[in-house]
Amino acid sequence: MNFFKLSMAGLSICMGSAVAAQQAASTPAHFNAQESVRITRTHLGIAHVKADTLYGLGYGNAFAQAQDHACILADGYLRQRGERAKYLGAHRRGQDNYYLYSDIGYRILDLPGRVAQHYDQMSDNSKALAEGFAAGYNHFLSEVAAGRETLDQACRDQSWVKPITAHDVVSSLMLMSVQGSLGRMLPMLIQAAPPQSDSLSGVDVVSESVGDITQGSNGWALGQSVTANGRGMVLANPHFPFNGNSRFWTHHATIPGELDVMGASVVGVPGVVNIGFNRNLAWTHTFSSALHHVFYRLTMDPNNPLRYRYEGQWRDLQTRQIQIPVKTAGGIETHEHTAYTTHFGFLLEDAQNFPWQGSVAFAVRDVNLENFEAIDHWLAYNKAASIDELAAASARYNGLSFNNTLAADRLGETFYTDDSNVPDLSPVALEWLRTDPFTAAVFASTGQVVLPGDRSDMIFNGAIDLDKSPSLRRRDYVQNSNDSFWLTNPEQPIREVSPLFGKVDAKQSERSRYAHELLNTQRGRDGRFDLSELEKVILGNGSYYADQRAVVAGLCQHYGGQTLVLSEQVSAQVDPICAAFAQWDGQFNLDSKAAHLAREFFRALDTSQDFVVPFDATQPTTTPHTLKSERTILEKLLSAGVNLQHYGFALDAPYGEIQYLRKGSERMAWPGPDHSSGGFNMFAPANGMDLTSFAKPAPTPLTSIVDGQPLWSELTRDGYEVNYGSSWMMVVGFDYWGPVAKGLLLHSQSANRNSVHFSDSSRRYAQQGGLITLPFYPWQIALSAISSTKLIVKKD
Repeated sequence: MNFFKLSMAGLSICMGSAVAAQQAASTPAHFNAQESVRITRTHLGIAHVKADTLYGLGYGNAFAQAQDHACILADGYLRQRGERAKYLGAHRRGQDNYYLYSDIGYRILDLPGRVAQHYDQMSDNSKALAEGFAAGYNHFLSEVAAGRETLDQACRDQSWVKPITAHDVVSSLMLMSVQGSLGRMLPMLIQAAPPQSDSLSGVDVVSESVGDITQGSNGWALGQSVTANGRGMVLANPHFPFNGNSRFWTHHATIPGELDVMGASVVGVPGVVNIGFNRNLAWTHTFSSALHHVFYRLTMDPNNPLRYRYEGQWRDLQTRQIQIPVKTAGGIETHEHTAYTTHFGFLLEDAQNFPWQGSVAFAVRDVNLENFEAIDHWLAYNKAASIDELAAASARYNGLSFNNTLAADRLGETFYTDDSNVPDLSPVALEWLRTDPFTAAVFASTGQVVLPGDRSDMIFNGAIDLDKSPSLRRRDYVQNSNDSFWLTNPEQPIREVSPLFGKVDAKQSERSRYAHELLNTQRGRDGRFDLSELEKVILGNGSYYADQRAVVAGLCQHYGGQTLVLSEQVSAQVDPICAAFAQWDGQFNLDSKAAHLAREFFRALDTSQDFVVPFDATQPTTTPHTLKSERTILEKLLSAGVNLQHYGFALDAPYGEIQYLRKGSERMAWPGPDHSSGGFNMFAPANGMDLTSFAKPAPTPLTSIVDGQPLWSELTRDGYEVNYGSSWMMVVGFDYWGPVAKGLLLHSQSANRNSVHFSDSSRRYAQQGGLITLPFYPWQIALSAISSTKLIVKKD
C-alpha cells in the first residue's frame, strides 16, 4: 500500500495529537494479557528476545534497547517532536540557537501530525510492534524510577526522559526515512521566506541544525557457483556512526512457530531485524545512490510573493504558524515562525542555489515523507524463507527508504535490488530531464533534479515499483559498495532504469574497485569462498592503492637528495619523507608504520588527473590505474609529510599510535583504513550523524601549512578519532541444518557507560580478536547465556 498523497494540507502541528490518538486506540493487535517475554543476554550483550506475539516482541525489544540506549531513544523522541528548546533552551553552545532551529525544522516536517493522520491505516502487525515497543520502553522508565534500572549520565534525572506512545515510535522511523533527503535540508526549509520579509535568511548558525550525513556500506551475496558448499553466503559491512541515533544494536527475535531471526538494527527500530539472517536466508543493505526527492522551480506572482502558478492558475501558498516554546532564565517564552508549502511540497531557500526572489522560488518533494511500511517491509524480510519470498516482499512494500538489498538463501540463489523509494517521474518529466538544457545541465553537474513546478505532469506521485527498479538474480554473486546499481555484477551490467537511481558508465570509487578485486582474489584455491575466507575479507585492513608503492619509490629515487619547493613558505627534503613511506607495508594494521603518511597522501590524489590510465567505461573495475611518475605526485607526498611533521607526528609511527577509538576515558588503538585510501573495512572521524543533544563537539580541523586549506582527512592534534565506519560486521553461510554465522558490533552493544557492554566488543576488535560465533540455536544460546530476564507484558 502506498500512503503517498499529493495534498499536504490539514496536517496538525499539535504535538498532543499523537498522544490523544494513541490513548484512544483500541486494544492492540496480537496483544495477550497473560503474555510473558524472556530476554536472554549472551556474550558481548547480544539480546535474545522470545515472545508469543508481535506486541510482546516489541515490548521486550524496547526494554532491552532501553537498557543500552535509553538516552539516545529519549533524545530522538524529543528531537522529532520539536521540543528541545522547551527543555534545553535555545542554544547548545554560546548563542548558536541550535535547539531553536532544530525545533523549527522538525515542526515544519510535522512527523507526529503525519503519523496521527495515517496511523489507523497501518497494518495490524506494524501497530502491534509499535505499541508493544512503546509499552516496553515505558516499563523500562518505570523500572528506572523504582531504582531497578539505570540511565547513562547523558540523560539521568532529565525531565525530557518521559513515556512515549506508538506514534513516537513510528515518527522515529519516518525520521530515519528522510534523514538522507529532507533531513539534510532543514536549514533551507527554515530560511524559506518571501522577499523583504523578516526571516531567518542568511543566519549562519542555521547550518548547524543538521550535521553532515554520510552513509556507506559494503554488501556481498554469494551464490552456489562461488561458495565452497554450494549454498548461499552473505557479507554485511554497514558503515554507520559509532555514536548517536543511527547506531546499530544486535538482537535475536523469536516467536515460536512464526519468527526466528537474528542480526542488527538501528536503535529505535521496533522488534524487527534490519540486517541479518533466519534459518533459510541472509540479507544486508547498503546505502543507495538514488535520489529520493525532486526540486521544483516555482513561478511566483510578481505582485504577490505568496502566490505561485500551477496549470495556468495562481494558487496561494499554504502558510502554517509554528510556535516553539523556549526555556529561558525567566521561564518559557514562545518563538513564532511561519512555514510555507505548495500543495505538493515545502518551500526552501538558500541564497546561492535556491533563492526566493522576484518571480522565482523553489520547493522540494520527498517520496519518503509518508513512508508507513518500514516495519511491514522488514518483518516480511525477517520471515522470508527464500529469495523468491524476499523478492515478493520487495514488490509488495515500499518501506525501505534508502537501501540497496543484497540477499542469498541456503539453496545458493542471490538477489540484488535497489529497494529504496525513488520518485516515479512521468514520461514527460523524464523527457524534460533529458532534453531541457538547464535541467539537463544541473542534473549532469550536481546529480539533482530541478523540474518546472507549474505543471501537473512534472509532479511525481509515488515511488517506482520493483519491476522498474534495478534488480538482479544470479548464482555467482551480487555486490555493492555504494556506487550505483550498474556494476552489481560486471558480467551483467544493469542499465535501463530511471536516471534517478544513479549513474551508469561512471567512474567507481576506490572502495568499489577494491571490492571487485577482493571478490576475485580472496577465494580459496578452489576458486570458491568459505566462511573463514569471507571473515578474512571483512576484517582486512588492506588498501586499493597499496600497489602504487613502486611508482612512489621510483619518484623518490629520481628526486633523491633534493629539497623541493612546495609553496612560497614551505620546502621539503625528499629523503626523510620517502624513507618513512618506504616502511609502509601496504596495510593499515596497528603496527603498520607510516600508514598515516600514506593516508594523507592518498587523500590528496585526484583520480581524474593523477593516473596514467584514465577511467574507461569498458574497464570500469580497474580504471583509472597507475600513478603518474611526475613531480606533482611526489609533491603531494611531501606535503602530507611536512604537515604531519608540523603537527608533531613521527612519520614512521605505527598506525596504532595515530588512529584510535575513545570509549569513556579509554583510548583504544584502532586498525583500519579510510575511504580515500581505497579501504574496504573503513573508518572515519566524521561525527555529523550524531544528532543527539549530548553529541561530542567537532574538533577544530588542522590546516595545511602548504596551502592554508583545512586537512580534509579530519586529522586532529590527537590523530584520527574513529566515530564512523564498519559498525556491524556479519558473515553468514548455511549448512544442511541452517545458518552458520559470525559477527561483531564494533562500537559495542551499549551506549550506557554503566553497562559492562559499553566497550567489550570494541576492545575485542581493537585487539584483533576476530568475529564471534553468533548464538542462533537454543543450545548455542544456553552455552553463551550470561543473564536472563522475564517480563510480564503490560499494556499502557
